[in-house]
Amino acid sequence: MSTHLDRVNPSILTRIVALVAATMLLALAAMMLVAFRGPPPHARPMFLTEAAQLLRGGSASDAPGSAWSVTRYRSDRAPPPEPDQEADAQAAAQIASLLGLPAADIRLLRERPPVAMRDPAIRAGEERGRMLHRAFVLARRDKGGWAIVQAWQGANLRWYAITLSLMAGIFILLLLPAYWVARRITQPIRRLAEGAATERPERGRPLPLTGPPEVRAVGAAYNHMRARIADYLGERTAMLVAIAHDLRTPMTRLSFRLEQLPDGPRAKAQADVEEMRAMVTTLLDFMREGSETMTRVRIDLSAIVETLADDLADMGQDVTVTRSARAVVSGDVVALRRCIGNLVDNAVRYGGSAQIALDVAGRRAIVMVEDAGPGVPETTIERLCEPFYRGEASRNRETGGVGLGLSIARTIADNHGGRLAFANRAEGGLRASLTLPLVD
Repeated sequence: MSTHLDRVNPSILTRIVALVAATMLLALAAMMLVAFRGPPPHARPMFLTEAAQLLRGGSASDAPGSAWSVTRYRSDRAPPPEPDQEADAQAAAQIASLLGLPAADIRLLRERPPVAMRDPAIRAGEERGRMLHRAFVLARRDKGGWAIVQAWQGANLRWYAITLSLMAGIFILLLLPAYWVARRITQPIRRLAEGAATERPERGRPLPLTGPPEVRAVGAAYNHMRARIADYLGERTAMLVAIAHDLRTPMTRLSFRLEQLPDGPRAKAQADVEEMRAMVTTLLDFMREGSETMTRVRIDLSAIVETLADDLADMGQDVTVTRSARAVVSGDVVALRRCIGNLVDNAVRYGGSAQIALDVAGRRAIVMVEDAGPGVPETTIERLCEPFYRGEASRNRETGGVGLGLSIARTIADNHGGRLAFANRAEGGLRASLTLPLVD
């Protein structure tokens, strides 16, 4: 099966070489077609009979297939040769004979030929052909002076039109295959990059092994790496959960033994044990969050926000809802309540109060929790969701918590396709924003 796939799915190198070869072959075919079947790149020379016709009053278009430009004017005297011109008395005499005029009444000035054309044998062949190249000046004497015709050879526009049309055709002909080849190469690479850029790639689905053999090999290596990371994280989580769970037993025995202490030392020791028990419970919740299967249902976030605020207000905490819009999302009720509750608890703990606002923008629901506390330094605001990170020095253990609440909130937001962000308020305090996608 693999051999068959390799045969019908060539490598990146083979695809690029085939595309370049096809481009070169098509360009070569177009060049040969223009060279052997198309018109010459330059307009053909003008025969002496056509030059004589110009003196009779004809136009350059009388020379079939030519691209000559002509200027006529009169002068009192014969035109003198320019430095790059020479008089051709023999050709002038032939034109005079064609017109039935004396040779002295016709004057022909033509460009000096290149050095290679000055060979007598070559000049003789040119004269026998009776052709005029590049540019010339032809004058005829009459009673009023000299009638002068100045002609120069232009480019063959038909040759340029055919050549450019063929090049444009080749470009269009190769554009679709080139796009197809590039898409076949880049699409699996783009999927690989998107999979690697996810927040938790070990939780994503394995990448489909499509594309060229090199890309499929990279995809297989990535899937293998993702599976190994997932196994490693699973083993680490299981180990930490087991350790935290086993700590509960000695802490329970320690609580019973503390009952034998006097009231003063016993109260302090019991407080330490309760703090340790809270830390273990929080650690267990953090390690289990995201590893358990969520029960997704349609949820109205406004109900969660208002119920949570009422419950905390009944407990004596300063929590108010400033705005509440209907926002239906898909998710786990318990997990989302915990996520928002952790944000509110963080605001009350470090800011003294919490104001909750629920807005809808486009296809997103935004839950904002604001406090009036000191805020956090801008240099550390991106670290608030790191496990066990406690923000600033003023946020010490006396306020409670172990630095996992916001980490748990971010994990819940990620599991629901949302995003958690923080920003300092201009009027003071911190604003936490939870963004979740809406459902129809």
